[in-house]
Amino acid sequence: MTDEDAWLKIGRLGLDKMVAKADPATCTFGEVMTAYLAYGKTKTGKDKAHSTKNKEERNARNYLSYWSDRIAYDIEPAEVQEWLDCQSKGLRSVLRNLMSGIYRYGQKYGKIPRTEGSNPMPWVSASDQTGYEAITLEPEEAFLVLDQIDDPLVRCLVVLVAVTAMRTGEALGLKWGDIDWKKGKINIRRDWVSGALGEPKSLLSKAPVEMHETLAAVLQAWRDATPYASDDDFLFPSVKLKGKQPRGGAMIVADYVKPAAIRAGVIAKDCRRFGLHNLRHGLSTFLIENGTDLVVVQRMLRHSNLPMTMHYTHNRKQARAAQGQFLNRFLPEGQRAGTSAGTRNWTQDPQVL
Repeated sequence: MTDEDAWLKIGRLGLDKMVAKADPATCTFGEVMTAYLAYGKTKTGKDKAHSTKNKEERNARNYLSYWSDRIAYDIEPAEVQEWLDCQSKGLRSVLRNLMSGIYRYGQKYGKIPRTEGSNPMPWVSASDQTGYEAITLEPEEAFLVLDQIDDPLVRCLVVLVAVTAMRTGEALGLKWGDIDWKKGKINIRRDWVSGALGEPKSLLSKAPVEMHETLAAVLQAWRDATPYASDDDFLFPSVKLKGKQPRGGAMIVADYVKPAAIRAGVIAKDCRRFGLHNLRHGLSTFLIENGTDLVVVQRMLRHSNLPMTMHYTHNRKQARAAQGQFLNRFLPEGQRAGTSAGTRNWTQDPQVL
């Protein structure tokens, strides 16, 4: 029998499906993880956004590779929990969810046994509470930062992100042809993340962004000044690369935005997390505190659900105002903390309450 005849025989017997197929009982976690990352699809079968793929690959390389040489079937819940508890609070939930997704993928496609106990992740817990509170900027504070920036490209980028809450990668991925000047809309067609162009984060992320007349004037002024002004050119191009790709977001923050915020007195010198994304938090908070309907804010930020929008709002002013209204009705007249006399009355002699 020739090799060709042999392969035909194998195909007729259905044995080709077993060729090079790993034994689920001996497949390493690294092998399953590599296959999962190469698959690159959501639960619904759609391709994941470029930014999501990039994040998963980075976390797999930097953290989950710890388990690469272990047989996936043999990994115990207790050891995963112990390892996870040693990671930073902001990463625990992310890593747990990614590891769980890899196990589900492995079981679905026969790379890990589907027997009870072969997936340790249902017994592993991780809180999504990080203790991190994003810095939000008032419009006046954002202007102070802007006033400390000389580069016209960066100034235009800061204005665009501050007033639209556009994601940094979406803004950097814009081309002049994406702007509909007549309808006053900015079309989101690509995302610039980690030096590569990809699809926007989600279906709702592709929704057009409204463009006020003043913002249109700012963008037009920048178009008149930039040497790359054709429809196929990026709004925020790298001059060093002759406009062939956008500027890097991390570089813009490190060289311009964060130093400007420090000079403006908006953040402290030792502030570790600050960038263009904080402007997104600032606009959402400003809108909520000024009575904008939450659904409108959700659509402006292009979130898929309201809980995510609430994560971006920090209603400190509303909380203080509501607290004051309650105190005014709660404390007797003349004993309210709004007056110095009232403050002395109830702070120095609690019996007055």
